[in-house]
Amino acid sequence: MTGRRVVLIEPRSTEVAGAPELAAVRFISLLPEDWDYEPEFAGKRFTVRLGCPTKTDLDLDLKMARALDRIFTDSSLRAWRWTDITHHT
Repeated sequence: MTGRRVVLIEPRSTEVAGAPELAAVRFISLLPEDWDYEPEFAGKRFTVRLGCPTKTDLDLDLKMARALDRIFTDSSLRAWRWTDITHHT
């Protein structure tokens, strides 16, 4: 089973974030190898449709949240934050 989520990635209001394209490249490079992704840019922010192998929806929620939290501890993404918008798209 592959679980799918959509996340919005946008600059933190307190930081100077730089180009979203550069943040997307860094973000994608930090994703686990077995995940698939599809970025879409909108101004100074972007969304990414993510897919990852999982057994249940609960596994998916935990797996994605942990991975995304870990990715956003990277110093190159310090000025960015993520929000799960799966149910808003």
